[in-house]
Amino acid sequence: MTASRVWLWLMLGVVLVPMIATLVVATSVSFIAGPFTGGFTLDWMALGLQLLSPTLLHSAVVGVAVAAINLVVGGPLAWWSARSNSVTARAVGYLATVPLAVPGIAISVALIGTYAQLRPSGLLLLIGHVVFTLPFTLAALVPVLASDRLDECEQVALSLGASRARQVLTITIPWCLVAIVQAAAMSYALSYGEFNISFFVNAPANPTAPFALFDAYQTRRLELASAMSIWFIVSLLPVFAVLVALRARIHERSLS
Repeated sequence: MTASRVWLWLMLGVVLVPMIATLVVATSVSFIAGPFTGGFTLDWMALGLQLLSPTLLHSAVVGVAVAAINLVVGGPLAWWSARSNSVTARAVGYLATVPLAVPGIAISVALIGTYAQLRPSGLLLLIGHVVFTLPFTLAALVPVLASDRLDECEQVALSLGASRARQVLTITIPWCLVAIVQAAAMSYALSYGEFNISFFVNAPANPTAPFALFDAYQTRRLELASAMSIWFIVSLLPVFAVLVALRARIHERSLS
Protein backbone atom coordinates (compact mmCIF):
# COMPACT_ATOMS: atom_id res chain seq x y z
CA MET A 1 0.00 0.00 0.00
CA THR A 2 1.41 3.38 -1.03
CA ALA A 3 1.93 6.22 1.42
CA SER A 4 -0.86 8.25 -0.21
CA ARG A 5 -3.36 5.43 0.35
CA VAL A 6 -2.26 5.11 3.97
CA TRP A 7 -2.85 8.82 4.54
CA LEU A 8 -6.20 8.60 2.74
CA TRP A 9 -7.45 5.77 4.93
CA LEU A 10 -6.08 7.47 8.03
CA MET A 11 -7.97 10.67 7.24
CA LEU A 12 -11.14 8.73 6.49
CA GLY A 13 -10.84 6.97 9.84
CA VAL A 14 -10.16 10.14 11.78
CA VAL A 15 -12.57 12.52 10.02
CA LEU A 16 -15.25 10.70 8.02
CA VAL A 17 -16.04 7.75 10.30
CA PRO A 18 -16.83 9.92 13.39
CA MET A 19 -19.04 12.16 11.21
CA ILE A 20 -20.98 9.14 9.95
CA ALA A 21 -21.31 7.83 13.51
CA THR A 22 -22.65 11.23 14.63
CA LEU A 23 -25.19 11.19 11.80
CA VAL A 24 -26.32 7.70 12.83
CA VAL A 25 -26.89 8.89 16.41
CA ALA A 26 -28.74 12.00 15.20
CA THR A 27 -31.17 9.97 13.07
CA SER A 28 -31.89 7.25 15.63
CA VAL A 29 -35.12 7.46 17.61
CA SER A 30 -33.25 6.28 20.69
CA PHE A 31 -29.55 5.47 20.53
CA ILE A 32 -29.35 4.05 24.05
CA ALA A 33 -30.08 0.51 22.90
CA GLY A 34 -28.02 0.82 19.70
CA PRO A 35 -28.15 2.37 16.22
CA PHE A 36 -31.70 2.63 14.80
CA THR A 37 -33.04 0.25 17.46
CA GLY A 38 -36.15 2.39 17.79
CA GLY A 39 -36.22 3.23 14.10
CA PHE A 40 -35.05 6.06 11.85
CA THR A 41 -36.16 9.66 12.40
CA LEU A 42 -35.39 13.19 11.29
CA ASP A 43 -37.10 14.74 14.29
CA TRP A 44 -33.82 15.30 16.12
CA MET A 45 -32.38 16.99 13.04
CA ALA A 46 -35.36 19.34 12.79
CA LEU A 47 -35.24 20.21 16.49
CA GLY A 48 -31.45 20.63 16.38
CA LEU A 49 -31.69 23.11 13.49
CA GLN A 50 -34.38 25.06 15.31
CA LEU A 51 -32.30 25.35 18.48
CA LEU A 52 -28.96 25.99 16.80
CA SER A 53 -30.02 28.46 14.08
CA PRO A 54 -29.84 31.64 16.24
CA THR A 55 -26.34 30.79 17.47
CA LEU A 56 -25.18 29.90 13.95
CA LEU A 57 -26.24 33.37 12.80
CA HIS A 58 -24.42 34.98 15.73
CA SER A 59 -21.25 32.99 15.04
CA ALA A 60 -21.46 33.85 11.33
CA VAL A 61 -21.75 37.59 12.05
CA VAL A 62 -18.81 37.43 14.45
CA GLY A 63 -16.79 35.37 11.95
CA VAL A 64 -17.36 37.85 9.12
CA ALA A 65 -16.41 40.77 11.38
CA VAL A 66 -13.27 38.96 12.56
CA ALA A 67 -12.24 38.12 8.98
CA ALA A 68 -12.71 41.76 7.93
CA ILE A 69 -10.74 43.09 10.91
CA ASN A 70 -7.97 40.59 10.23
CA LEU A 71 -7.60 41.84 6.66
CA VAL A 72 -7.72 45.51 7.65
CA VAL A 73 -5.23 45.08 10.50
CA GLY A 74 -3.28 42.04 9.32
CA GLY A 75 -2.81 43.21 5.72
CA PRO A 76 -0.69 46.29 6.52
CA LEU A 77 1.03 44.43 9.36
CA ALA A 78 1.92 41.56 7.04
CA TRP A 79 3.23 44.02 4.41
CA TRP A 80 5.38 45.75 7.04
CA SER A 81 6.70 42.46 8.41
CA ALA A 82 7.49 41.19 4.91
CA ARG A 83 9.17 44.33 3.60
CA SER A 84 10.94 45.77 6.65
CA ASN A 85 14.21 44.49 8.06
CA SER A 86 13.97 46.58 11.23
CA VAL A 87 14.16 45.03 14.67
CA THR A 88 10.79 46.58 15.52
CA ALA A 89 9.06 44.88 12.59
CA ARG A 90 10.49 41.50 13.54
CA ALA A 91 9.54 42.03 17.18
CA VAL A 92 5.95 42.92 16.25
CA GLY A 93 5.76 39.86 14.00
CA TYR A 94 6.94 37.60 16.81
CA LEU A 95 4.53 39.18 19.31
CA ALA A 96 1.62 38.62 16.93
CA THR A 97 2.29 34.87 16.98
CA VAL A 98 2.46 34.60 20.79
CA PRO A 99 -1.27 33.69 21.13
CA LEU A 100 -0.53 30.42 19.30
CA ALA A 101 1.44 29.25 22.34
CA VAL A 102 -0.98 30.57 24.97
CA PRO A 103 -4.08 28.57 26.03
CA GLY A 104 -7.38 30.19 25.13
CA ILE A 105 -8.44 30.31 28.77
CA ALA A 106 -5.34 32.34 29.64
CA ILE A 107 -6.09 34.81 26.83
CA SER A 108 -9.69 35.06 28.04
CA VAL A 109 -8.73 35.74 31.65
CA ALA A 110 -6.25 38.41 30.56
CA LEU A 111 -8.81 40.14 28.34
CA ILE A 112 -11.55 40.05 30.96
CA GLY A 113 -9.20 41.38 33.62
CA THR A 114 -8.07 44.23 31.37
CA TYR A 115 -11.15 45.18 29.34
CA ALA A 116 -14.09 43.86 31.36
CA GLN A 117 -16.21 46.90 30.47
CA LEU A 118 -16.23 45.79 26.80
CA ARG A 119 -17.72 42.38 27.53
CA PRO A 120 -21.46 43.23 27.53
CA SER A 121 -21.26 44.95 24.12
CA GLY A 122 -19.58 41.99 22.41
CA LEU A 123 -16.48 43.99 21.51
CA LEU A 124 -14.35 41.89 23.84
CA LEU A 125 -15.42 38.77 21.96
CA LEU A 126 -14.28 40.33 18.67
CA ILE A 127 -10.96 41.38 20.21
CA GLY A 128 -10.40 37.89 21.60
CA HIS A 129 -11.12 36.22 18.27
CA VAL A 130 -8.88 38.66 16.39
CA VAL A 131 -6.04 38.00 18.82
CA PHE A 132 -6.52 34.26 18.27
CA THR A 133 -6.82 34.36 14.46
CA LEU A 134 -4.38 37.12 13.51
CA PRO A 135 -1.31 34.80 13.49
CA PHE A 136 -2.97 32.65 10.82
CA THR A 137 -3.66 35.73 8.69
CA LEU A 138 -0.02 36.76 8.91
CA ALA A 139 1.10 33.22 8.08
CA ALA A 140 -0.95 33.33 4.87
CA LEU A 141 0.03 36.84 3.75
CA VAL A 142 3.65 37.40 4.79
CA PRO A 143 5.27 34.78 2.49
CA VAL A 144 3.36 36.08 -0.55
CA LEU A 145 4.14 39.72 0.20
CA ALA A 146 7.81 38.85 0.68
CA SER A 147 8.08 37.50 -2.89
CA ASP A 148 10.98 39.01 -4.83
CA ARG A 149 9.00 38.69 -8.05
CA LEU A 150 6.12 40.72 -6.58
CA ASP A 151 8.58 43.40 -5.49
CA GLU A 152 10.02 43.54 -9.02
CA CYS A 153 6.55 43.94 -10.56
CA GLU A 154 5.72 46.73 -8.12
CA GLN A 155 8.96 48.55 -8.90
CA VAL A 156 8.30 48.29 -12.64
CA ALA A 157 4.81 49.74 -12.15
CA LEU A 158 6.20 52.64 -10.11
CA SER A 159 8.95 53.29 -12.68
CA LEU A 160 6.29 53.56 -15.39
CA GLY A 161 4.55 56.32 -13.46
CA ALA A 162 1.89 54.39 -11.53
CA SER A 163 0.90 55.94 -8.22
CA ARG A 164 1.34 53.94 -5.03
CA ALA A 165 -2.44 53.44 -4.76
CA ARG A 166 -2.70 52.20 -8.35
CA GLN A 167 0.27 49.90 -7.82
CA VAL A 168 -1.43 48.35 -4.79
CA LEU A 169 -4.78 47.95 -6.58
CA THR A 170 -3.44 46.62 -9.88
CA ILE A 171 -0.34 44.68 -8.81
CA THR A 172 -0.18 43.86 -5.09
CA ILE A 173 -3.78 42.88 -4.39
CA PRO A 174 -4.28 40.73 -7.55
CA TRP A 175 -0.96 38.99 -6.85
CA CYS A 176 -2.01 38.24 -3.25
CA LEU A 177 -5.69 37.57 -3.98
CA VAL A 178 -5.51 33.82 -3.35
CA ALA A 179 -3.66 34.40 -0.06
CA ILE A 180 -6.13 37.13 0.93
CA VAL A 181 -9.15 34.88 0.36
CA GLN A 182 -7.37 32.04 2.15
CA ALA A 183 -6.61 34.28 5.13
CA ALA A 184 -10.21 35.52 5.27
CA ALA A 185 -11.68 32.01 5.01
CA MET A 186 -9.30 30.66 7.65
CA SER A 187 -10.04 33.55 10.01
CA TYR A 188 -13.77 33.02 9.57
CA ALA A 189 -13.58 29.26 10.15
CA LEU A 190 -11.36 29.58 13.23
CA SER A 191 -13.58 32.27 14.73
CA TYR A 192 -16.73 30.31 13.89
CA GLY A 193 -15.50 27.24 15.76
CA GLU A 194 -13.60 28.92 18.62
CA PHE A 195 -14.87 27.70 21.99
CA ASN A 196 -12.45 28.63 24.79
CA ILE A 197 -12.42 32.39 24.24
CA SER A 198 -16.13 32.44 23.39
CA PHE A 199 -17.02 30.49 26.53
CA PHE A 200 -15.26 32.85 28.93
CA VAL A 201 -15.44 36.20 27.13
CA ASN A 202 -18.84 36.18 25.46
CA ALA A 203 -21.92 37.34 27.35
CA PRO A 204 -23.98 34.22 28.27
CA ALA A 205 -27.21 35.81 27.04
CA ASN A 206 -26.00 35.71 23.42
CA PRO A 207 -24.08 32.42 22.99
CA THR A 208 -22.11 31.36 19.94
CA ALA A 209 -22.63 28.03 18.19
CA PRO A 210 -19.74 26.16 19.92
CA PHE A 211 -21.15 27.12 23.33
CA ALA A 212 -24.61 25.92 22.25
CA LEU A 213 -23.08 22.56 21.26
CA PHE A 214 -21.30 22.31 24.60
CA ASP A 215 -24.53 23.08 26.42
CA ALA A 216 -26.40 20.48 24.37
CA TYR A 217 -23.91 17.72 25.24
CA GLN A 218 -24.04 18.74 28.89
CA THR A 219 -27.77 19.09 29.43
CA ARG A 220 -29.68 17.46 26.54
CA ARG A 221 -30.01 14.07 24.88
CA LEU A 222 -27.13 12.65 22.88
CA GLU A 223 -29.33 12.37 19.77
CA LEU A 224 -30.17 16.08 19.86
CA ALA A 225 -26.58 17.10 20.56
CA SER A 226 -25.43 14.96 17.64
CA ALA A 227 -28.02 16.53 15.34
CA MET A 228 -26.82 20.00 16.33
CA SER A 229 -23.25 18.90 15.63
CA ILE A 230 -24.22 17.77 12.13
CA TRP A 231 -25.83 21.14 11.37
CA PHE A 232 -22.74 22.92 12.69
CA ILE A 233 -20.52 20.90 10.33
CA VAL A 234 -22.88 21.49 7.39
CA SER A 235 -22.80 25.24 8.03
CA LEU A 236 -19.01 25.19 7.61
CA LEU A 237 -18.96 23.20 4.36
CA PRO A 238 -18.93 26.32 2.10
CA VAL A 239 -15.81 27.59 3.86
CA PHE A 240 -14.14 24.18 3.55
CA ALA A 241 -15.01 24.17 -0.16
CA VAL A 242 -13.33 27.57 -0.57
CA LEU A 243 -10.20 26.34 1.21
CA VAL A 244 -10.04 23.19 -0.94
CA ALA A 245 -10.45 25.26 -4.12
CA LEU A 246 -7.69 27.60 -2.95
CA ARG A 247 -5.34 24.70 -2.27
CA ALA A 248 -5.98 23.45 -5.81
CA ARG A 249 -5.38 26.95 -7.16
CA ILE A 250 -2.10 27.26 -5.24
CA HIS A 251 -1.02 23.87 -6.56
CA GLU A 252 -1.79 24.91 -10.14
CA ARG A 253 0.14 28.14 -9.68
CA SER A 254 3.15 26.26 -8.34
CA LEU A 255 3.17 24.01 -11.42
CA SER A 256 2.82 26.87 -13.89
